[in-house]
Amino acid sequence: MASLLPQQQLVLELLRMSGEIAVTEQSAPTILWRTIEECRAKGWLTVTRVSPGVHAVLLTNHGRRTVESASTD
Repeated sequence: MASLLPQQQLVLELLRMSGEIAVTEQSAPTILWRTIEECRAKGWLTVTRVSPGVHAVLLTNHGRRTVESASTD
């Protein structure tokens, strides 16, 4: 199992419960965007631009398995 940081587990669990979230762009880096980028780099989620300044964030199957295995530990 991949080692999840607390903020990564929080984002993945939020996505597991909601299915998809919309996230707005920020002028300065935020913890949320850094965490999204970390999770995307590991293949746990996808980020798609839906309109200027708004992105859809969706959990991948790999991300779902990762967060489910972390929840059972």
